[in-house]
Amino acid sequence: MSTYQIGHITNTHGIRGEVKIYNMSDFNRFFVGAKVYVDQKGVKKFFEIEKVRHQQHMLIVKFKGFDNINDILVYKGQNLYSDDDPDELEDNDYHYQDLIDKPCYSQEGQHLGHVIAIVPVPQGHLLEMMTLENKKVLIPFIHQFIHNVQDDRIIITPIEGLL
Repeated sequence: MSTYQIGHITNTHGIRGEVKIYNMSDFNRFFVGAKVYVDQKGVKKFFEIEKVRHQQHMLIVKFKGFDNINDILVYKGQNLYSDDDPDELEDNDYHYQDLIDKPCYSQEGQHLGHVIAIVPVPQGHLLEMMTLENKKVLIPFIHQFIHNVQDDRIIITPIEGLL
């Protein structure tokens, strides 16, 4: 069983125990009855989702048994995880955590840097790469720029001005 980071509790919402969650999953993992957890120093604290709704780019979630802001405040700033892999990944689909820290190379074998983040945008995703010169660059995660994702590296097809 694998563990997947699926979101981040950014803040509380109101006084009735709801939280604002930044969704980091392309799968629908936030639904009534779903079980998610935070990891507190190696101890999993599980929550069951009672209500969920969208608000701008965030989710507003109410966990069962948390009816007061004071009950949930301690979890502000925590990452949310799930052990469930909802579906088999299709070809060219990846979990965020499998791409983070992966080294990036050109098709000629030149080491370019490593992935530091995945940035969701309306058009898809961007890889945020830290170059060997400590410069952050954004690379569209589309086949025109990402030639191949291997177990130990990402092969990039850079164009002039990309890096």
